[in-house]
Order: sequence, then C-alpha cells, then structure tokens
Amino acid sequence: MNIKMGHRAKHLTNAERQSAKQEGVHKGSSTPSAKLTRATLDHARYLSRRTRKEANHPSIESSLQPAKLLALLPLDSEIEHLASVPLPDSHPLFREALRKADALDESDLGRWKVEPPFFEDDDASDPYSHQYLHFTQSLASVLHGVRLRKQNERDVERRTYFKMSGKEAAVRVLRAEVADLLTGWERVKAICTYYNAYHNSRECSMYQHFIQWQARTIYHLYHMKFLE
Repeated sequence: MNIKMGHRAKHLTNAERQSAKQEGVHKGSSTPSAKLTRATLDHARYLSRRTRKEANHPSIESSLQPAKLLALLPLDSEIEHLASVPLPDSHPLFREALRKADALDESDLGRWKVEPPFFEDDDASDPYSHQYLHFTQSLASVLHGVRLRKQNERDVERRTYFKMSGKEAAVRVLRAEVADLLTGWERVKAICTYYNAYHNSRECSMYQHFIQWQARTIYHLYHMKFLE
C-alpha cells in the first residue's frame, strides 16, 4: 500500500471505508435540512397516491352531475316551470296525507293516481256547484300529500341503492327511469286537448295535477335531489 509521508490513512481497509461511508450517510440524514427534505418528499408521494385514488374512485355525489349523467335527456322549459309550482303545504288535508298513509280515507284517489286518460267521473253533483269545486280542490290537496309522501319513501330506497350498487349500476337505473318518465310526459302531453275546464273541470284539474307531478318527478331525479 502506498502511503505518503506525513499523512495518516483514514481507512486502511475496504470494510472500514464502507463503514465510514454508511456512518456519513446516517449522520447526514439526521440533520434538520435532510429531515425537512424527506418530509416534503413523503408528503408529495402521499398527495400523489391520494389524487390517483380519488380519480379512480370518486364519490357518487361528486361524480353524478346531471350534465354528465343525462346529457341525452334534456328537460324542456315547461318541465322546469311546472316543477317549481308550489304545493299546497298550508292545507290541512295535504299535511295529513303527507304525515302517514292511514291518516285519511284515500279510497277515492285510485282513479286519479294512474296516468290519464281517466275513467269518466261518476260524481252526480252539479259540476259548477261550489260543493263540487271544493271537493275537487280537497281531492287535489290530498293527492299532493300522498304523492310527496311516496316520493320521500322512494328517495330512501334510491339513496340506499346508490350506496349499495356502485356508480355504474346506479347511473344505468336512474337514466332508464328518467327516460321512461320523459316518454310518459310526451304521451300525456299529447292528450291535453281531451280535457276542458268548462266541460269536465275535475278531470281537467286532475290532468293538470298529474302532469305537474310528472314534471316534479323528472326534475327531482334529473337533478338528483334525493341525494341531498
């Protein structure tokens, strides 16, 4: 081994040199500057992993936007308008019907719950009398409450389905449901001339009631109000 005079070799063997090198690395990694650098790199790696994970598994609420979900099913302005018509929430019959299923006698509602055209009204009362018109108004208030109660119950089922089934299945079911409702909307709108407020006021009122709720339901699902 060639050693200059006046200088002492710090490490005489390869093992000593390797040991000294590792010791230097250890000491360097313990300095405040090294610790800060390491913490910064660790945080950057964490953010990178988290971003990739969120991109691959976005939440249902954040990823299911109407514009993306139902881009091929546009809403016309009449649906938007009818969906915004307020319900008679101050009417006592509405409140009772909304509260629970057996709060009122709903036996007279069957014919008005289905899609028009309706069976002809068999009420023998004078259709222009105050009694007839008042009963029609009460009938509509009760039916509003029933429909809203049913919607609330259905919303619970929808939220559960969205949580349990995964995004793709949930989107597929929701898109199909809205598509069916839009088809029904066009079908019911096509018979609007059948009903005249002068000749059959109750049928006309119930027809308006039905298309209002058709619009409300479409709007409700399109904008995914049940997830709020």
